[in-house]
Amino acid sequence: MTALVVLVLAALPCLLHGRLVQEAEDGFAECNDFFLQGNPPHGFSDPTHARICQRYQGDKQFATLYSTEHKIPLYSAFLYREGASSMEGDWLLEPQLDDSKSSLDEATKGSEQIEGLGTNQALEEDYASSDYQPSPLFHRAPALLTNTVPLPQNFKEKWATDVDQLLKEKLVPQCGNGGNLHIIVGAVPSSNKMKDKVSIPEYVWLAAFCSVPEAWSLGVIKSVGDADNLEQVTLEELESRLPSGVKLFSNQCGEGAVSAEQRTSESATQTEDEGPARPGAFSRFFQLLFCITYEIVNNILCLVWFLVKQVLNLVFGRLYWIWTAATTYIFALSKVLLNIPCDVLRVLANILCGFVRILNNVFSAVCLLLRLPTRFLCDMASFPYYTVCAIPDVGIDILSGIWGVVALGFHAVFGAFGGSFSVASFAGSSFFSKLFGQSEGYENELVSLT
Repeated sequence: MTALVVLVLAALPCLLHGRLVQEAEDGFAECNDFFLQGNPPHGFSDPTHARICQRYQGDKQFATLYSTEHKIPLYSAFLYREGASSMEGDWLLEPQLDDSKSSLDEATKGSEQIEGLGTNQALEEDYASSDYQPSPLFHRAPALLTNTVPLPQNFKEKWATDVDQLLKEKLVPQCGNGGNLHIIVGAVPSSNKMKDKVSIPEYVWLAAFCSVPEAWSLGVIKSVGDADNLEQVTLEELESRLPSGVKLFSNQCGEGAVSAEQRTSESATQTEDEGPARPGAFSRFFQLLFCITYEIVNNILCLVWFLVKQVLNLVFGRLYWIWTAATTYIFALSKVLLNIPCDVLRVLANILCGFVRILNNVFSAVCLLLRLPTRFLCDMASFPYYTVCAIPDVGIDILSGIWGVVALGFHAVFGAFGGSFSVASFAGSSFFSKLFGQSEGYENELVSLT
């Protein structure tokens, strides 16, 4: 037994880090203490429901069943503590709701890096520019957004006032100053959503159960559409108005639990009666002894069962994670090994395709060369020979042309001088002939020459 206790105490620090309760854990893990005899309500089964053990500054505060579909809590469970009050400051978020791999194991302000923030929970900015305020289900709790629902401002204030009055006037006085008072506060979501994301409750409710000195229960319902009306009902009637099959306090004695109103009425009746029946001192001693023995045995059995559950959760949880890690590693290794032959075949196929492309290019070049005309190839081959051999002839032709141009120039010059001399001679002869009267003879001579 001592070894078992030591093992559990050694395992508790690891378990206390589990803010978002895992599938392998029972109930709400270390927050099961907030429920009657450690048993959470039955009937709230849905894959979108997340079990949260709300912790802040190293201390567990309350347990919450949160709907990631509606982005509001379905219920939060509390164990009444005298002097508990809401904490002022920024609204806190649950990091592991959006990032299951987050190392943050407590509520945070959201300033840290959280992957996918706002995917599975409502954020403070979702309430901006709307007619609704983030309203805690139970205002005597830390300011956690996972414990809030969107409510109109006037309804929020009246709901807090109603709960305070109920605690002060009925619940705490009838339960030995609240030492064994279990409180579950919840909301029923509607189809109406704020910014098409956060569901607005149809109504909010509260259920209370006290086991000592006598078992009794109480339920209240307040419709969001009627802020002035608080409906007080029995626990059975409250459960009938919640989703089918819900049992809030699963281990309460059905017929033994009465409402707070009935208990108050019975106490007042006994006070007014004359000479109520009182048991003797000997009977009261045996009753006290029986109650003490019963509570001791009950607490010992509960402690043993709690230790056994924690050990089983630890063992099976570690085995589950080992099995998950091993299968993940084997799957990844098998995938890599299977990809090696595929990669080799892919490389060989690429090499073969490369050779095929090279051969195709070579054949294409050969075919292109074969399609060229033979005469064109011969002309291309003989072009250098004819070009070199034609150089002397071209040079001679160029020199002949130059010489012809020069000779033509000389002929033109000498012809111009000869013509000019002939014209001058003819003009002089004509002039002298006319001058000396020999024009006739000269003209006759000219005619004869002609």
